[in-house]
Amino acid sequence: METNSDVDENPDLANDRSLQDILSRFKNQQLSSNHKAEKEENHVLCLKSLDLSSFPESVLDLTHVEHLVLDHNSLDSLPGQLCNTLTHLGVLSVMGNDLETLPASFGNLTLLRELHLGENCLQELPDSFSDLKELRKLYLTGNELRTLPCDFGHLEHLEIFMVDENHLKTLPKMFGSLRRLETFDASNNKLEVLPELFGGLSCLKVLNLSSNKLSCLPESFGNLPRLQEVELSGNSLSFLTKDLKSSHCLKKLYVDNNVLKELPSWVGLLSSIQEMSLRDNKLMNQPLPESFPACSGRSLRLLDLSGNFITALPASMGQLETLESLHLGSAIGELERRHFQNGNWLCVLPENFGRLRHLRRVHLDENQLTHLPESFGDLSSLEFLDVGQNWLKELPNSFCHLNNLQFCQLSKNHLQLLPSNFGHLSSLVDLRLDNNMLGELPESFAELQTLRTLDLFCNELREVPGALKYLTNITRLDMDKNKFSLPPELVPNIIFKPTYAARDPRLQDSWRGRNRADRNKVEVLKLEPLPSEEEETDEEKEEPIQWNDSILRQAMAKSMSLWRAHTSDEGSHTRVEGSHTGIENGPMSMTFNSQFSDGDVSTEESTGTTSPESPVSPTFPSAISFVPETENWEDEIEDTSPWEMPVYYRRPSRGDKGTSEMQFVPCKDHVEPVARIRFLYTVEDGQFEDADED
Repeated sequence: METNSDVDENPDLANDRSLQDILSRFKNQQLSSNHKAEKEENHVLCLKSLDLSSFPESVLDLTHVEHLVLDHNSLDSLPGQLCNTLTHLGVLSVMGNDLETLPASFGNLTLLRELHLGENCLQELPDSFSDLKELRKLYLTGNELRTLPCDFGHLEHLEIFMVDENHLKTLPKMFGSLRRLETFDASNNKLEVLPELFGGLSCLKVLNLSSNKLSCLPESFGNLPRLQEVELSGNSLSFLTKDLKSSHCLKKLYVDNNVLKELPSWVGLLSSIQEMSLRDNKLMNQPLPESFPACSGRSLRLLDLSGNFITALPASMGQLETLESLHLGSAIGELERRHFQNGNWLCVLPENFGRLRHLRRVHLDENQLTHLPESFGDLSSLEFLDVGQNWLKELPNSFCHLNNLQFCQLSKNHLQLLPSNFGHLSSLVDLRLDNNMLGELPESFAELQTLRTLDLFCNELREVPGALKYLTNITRLDMDKNKFSLPPELVPNIIFKPTYAARDPRLQDSWRGRNRADRNKVEVLKLEPLPSEEEETDEEKEEPIQWNDSILRQAMAKSMSLWRAHTSDEGSHTRVEGSHTGIENGPMSMTFNSQFSDGDVSTEESTGTTSPESPVSPTFPSAISFVPETENWEDEIEDTSPWEMPVYYRRPSRGDKGTSEMQFVPCKDHVEPVARIRFLYTVEDGQFEDADED
């Protein structure tokens, strides 16, 4: 007698028992079912995921089975006897196996209506395959087919044919005889031409020929009368057919990543079009027909013309009343871009651009725009805007009427001043203003209470904007590469708060085998000079600290890297904890001197709100009067680092005026270098292990 332990030790034995159980249950249901619906349901035999390496011979005795599922096993062939005994089969699914061939007599399954053979290793189909006259749905995705049978067109009832991800180079000449075919997907093959009679597919509604090697379309392509979705992206098409009978019913048209230079006239007759994408082609000047906005204005929701050479838009562009997404910028992702033009060449937008009141996303990056129309503020539904890398010098006053705007990209322009009512953008969450010429921010900037990300990298700011102390929700701030010239006592203190997850009291004190940083109080050490052997320290007497190499080593050992690298014309600049102009991943906290604070803000400190559950964060040592031991520190301490390391600075002496007790953050504009770090920073074990998991 077999025991449970025998089954556990022998997986094949377990599979055999499962197969036997399924077959016996199937036979019992056949005998006991009386109702017609029950009989139809009981004719389904499911043997998927049983790790079968060969076809079970006992299945051949079930001659009345109509629906057989053998998905996700390890079958490398089907027996020829199957085609002679299971003649009642209407649905056969053998997906996810290792089939290389089909039986020569496969055409004997004349009642077969649905066939699933995807994700196998089939290289060809038997000649008898065209005898499956009742076949309506055929799925051959993910095989190794190089050709189809010559008389494939005899499958006159075929409605859905999926043959994507194969190696087809041509289609049978009589392929156009499939009069009832509605969905055809041959994407990710190697098709170079289509048969001349391709236009005979009179019922075709969904066509996907993307990622092939098509350089032209046959003239009969324009005779397809019922096309609703056409996908031709990733080919080498230089033109489309002159006519298209289905232009009145076409809903989706994708011809991305081709070499189109112009569009046919029927594009202006797309009265039902909902999505049209022609990105990454070679369209020039004004490629859209003048009739396009008027004809498509009541249906079009997405229009993508990015990555072309377009210089103008139709004057009637404002008639696209239902448009929700418009992409006229770069065709590649932001992280892949460098210093080159990949968008279009638009210099101006139509004056009626503001009539697109349903527009939610607009990409106008990497163009030649010098200004935005005054009606731009009428885009009341706009949520995402990218106008980066243009030639904008100012924004229209109506720009601040975009009350639903959440993401605003204005990077790499020539903006010198923002509108005075810029703070009226009440929904703004992410604002990118880097690489402009801004010298100041308007007072209304303090009203952007929802702002979380602010990028002011590489502008003309000469002082830290006072409005920043009111933006308590900021988690990412970049103000590096500006022209700050504040005296040391007016430099605000920005404390970095690491974003460790709030501690769950149900967790233990260790996290993945390491001590949790949010459970250990960070010890703040005060730097003190090392007393010489001959000198006695006097705790009661306050004397200027004599800085030496040991003191600098203590200070440098407490430093930590802080933010990210920011690409600019000068290369990559890595943020370090010494920079007072950049923080990320945590709420911001500032301490202002009385000469810097405004209004009723406390003269001692004004701190942004932080969560009480936030972990204790490291702080900088208090500022004190620095008295150098020698006049030339760079000669005394040599730089032996093989790479560029952050520079440690000292505050210049201010005579007898004394110093203000505050936390000091160094900056190159008001301190002078005294040494360079000559060793790697020490990092707590496991501190950054999970940093990229989100």
